[in-house]
Amino acid sequence: MNKSLRIMLLGLIATAMIATSAMAEYVFVTKNGKKYHPESSRFANMEGVERITKEEAESRGLEPSKAYLAAADDAAEEEAASKAK
Repeated sequence: MNKSLRIMLLGLIATAMIATSAMAEYVFVTKNGKKYHPESSRFANMEGVERITKEEAESRGLEPSKAYLAAADDAAEEEAASKAK
């Protein structure tokens, strides 16, 4: 494989990785918790809290907190309102 093709492929891979991480939704989990919390929650500034992707939280078997569900509902309402304009 020639050098310019390798550089182009590496650029495409890097771009895809950046785009994927920019689209990831992050949540917070406590050390012993069974639920994940939105970034806007009070847990965001606590010590011993881990910031992970929502997908990672779900793969660990964690469930959304009430605060997460409320934030998701608010976001859905805002999106619907902006589309109605």
